[in-house]
Amino acid sequence: MKKVIFLLVDSMMPTVFEDCMRHKTVPALQFLKDQGRYWPDCVTVFPTMTATVDSSLLTGVFPDVHRIPGLVWYDPEEKSIVNYVNGPQCIWKLGLSKCAKNVLYNLNEKHLSKKVSTLFEELASMGKTSASINAIVHRGMKKHHVRLPFLMNISTRFGLKDDMSGPDVLTLGAMVHTDLHRNIPERLRGMRQKYGINDSYAVSAAKSLIESQNQPDFMLVYLPDNDHEVHKKNPAHAEEPLIRVDRHIQNILNSFGSWDEAVKQCIFIVTSDHGQTRIGKEEGFNIDLDKLLESFRGLKLGEAVSSHDLVVCNNERMAYVYPLRQDKKPDIIHQLVSESRIDLIAWKEKQGVTVKEGGSGRTIYFEPNGPNKDIYGSTWTITGDWLTLDLYNHDGIVTYGDYPDVLSRLYGALYSQDIPMIVITARPRYEFKSRFYPLHLNGGSHGSLHKYDSIIPLIITGTEHPIKEPPRLVDLKQYILDLF
Repeated sequence: MKKVIFLLVDSMMPTVFEDCMRHKTVPALQFLKDQGRYWPDCVTVFPTMTATVDSSLLTGVFPDVHRIPGLVWYDPEEKSIVNYVNGPQCIWKLGLSKCAKNVLYNLNEKHLSKKVSTLFEELASMGKTSASINAIVHRGMKKHHVRLPFLMNISTRFGLKDDMSGPDVLTLGAMVHTDLHRNIPERLRGMRQKYGINDSYAVSAAKSLIESQNQPDFMLVYLPDNDHEVHKKNPAHAEEPLIRVDRHIQNILNSFGSWDEAVKQCIFIVTSDHGQTRIGKEEGFNIDLDKLLESFRGLKLGEAVSSHDLVVCNNERMAYVYPLRQDKKPDIIHQLVSESRIDLIAWKEKQGVTVKEGGSGRTIYFEPNGPNKDIYGSTWTITGDWLTLDLYNHDGIVTYGDYPDVLSRLYGALYSQDIPMIVITARPRYEFKSRFYPLHLNGGSHGSLHKYDSIIPLIITGTEHPIKEPPRLVDLKQYILDLF
């Protein structure tokens, strides 16, 4: 059985990849595509934020089952906002120690449902070895010792000392003790290099495993740098960041002596977690939720919950709005629908989901099971205006337009928690603004249901094993298990 190397390139988009191929600037990715199979229309999960997407990738289910709602969400038991480290000002207001504990421990050990098993756990039960290189979702059968860098230890008051679970090999940059550190230059692990959460560190770790003859049966390698650069430069200028990613992939392929030898020995899977949308330049492209909802008493970062009307958890191009007082929910929805820059407003109703379009207010309702079967094999009951979600009926099959796989993805997000919640998404070129949260005017952003954020490329090389089509990221876990 060949070993599997899974390269997860943050914010890699098919349009940018294909531009690079036309210009012949990504030879490693071109080689893997030419030697294998390529899909330009793989669909990711919603919200299109790393924590939720990676949870679905590793568990093979949507958020209504794995229970990770987003990168930022409200925990009603703790009566606090959970932030898996997004936005320095936001983290500062919530508390670095609290946010660090959420991403280092609670995400995997507490928040991720115990009713689902991860890919790493299932591979271990099959007697297969695995590695997670810098991925934030990594729950496995082995315990690993946390060893925070000195400055992080001071910032968190030396309060993060518990072991974390993972596969046989686990890295989170310099924050987890690993024997691989002896082969990774110190300069890749400093504060300016995000303590090792960077492409160079990840590739050095992967190369070390390959060249030491200790390569596990499955290795997930997370490459984050592309995302950071696209946020700044926007997708219209994303070719150079992907060229740099390709150089790193060349480095991995070179570890085998030749690229041909690499695909003889290994199956390579290359994909992304989400795309990005270009955000406009002017202030009007920021939808200020603090101002829009100023007639309600919203929970401010750092406050304790008391007589508040709502909590807003901003995930860039989507947000969760949690009504804390049910008598206020209709008024909140009415206010959100009045804003034409908001694309979709959705909430749980009966056994399903009601969705309104911002501005026009046209409405659709859907719930699982029913006479309408979609291209992924799921069945639905759908009433109302199908154009609200850009749905079409082709020969009795539901197909998707601007919002790929929207029924499963939106249902999964809204039922990820057992409390009242409203999902809102921004139209293309727009992003939500909340005080202390990151903004990306004239840059790139993601989070929404729109195809710009939701369509990712998929390359599989080294095997002809059939994959479920059209491809979805949520189905890749089972595909990988089938390979073994």
